[in-house]
Amino acid sequence: MRFLAANQTPDHRSIAKFRRRHLAAFEALFVQVLQIAARAGMVSLGRVALGGSKVRANASRHKAMSYGRMGPRERQLAAEVEALP
Repeated sequence: MRFLAANQTPDHRSIAKFRRRHLAAFEALFVQVLQIAARAGMVSLGRVALGGSKVRANASRHKAMSYGRMGPRERQLAAEVEALP
């Protein structure tokens, strides 16, 4: 796709609008792809399983806020904004 688009990537909104506009066609296409894959023996329809893999995040535990700390911090930030000239 990127080759055909001269290495340009669409904006996420463009993708979402395209998907919304063509949702019925995508549903029909998805069913056809599943049917072809099933006939080719590539998939078997029936069960869906989810893995429980843990993924390491890049978020700081020290910077994360609990709901208890969020309320006072929100009020503090609102007061700082009001104090701005």
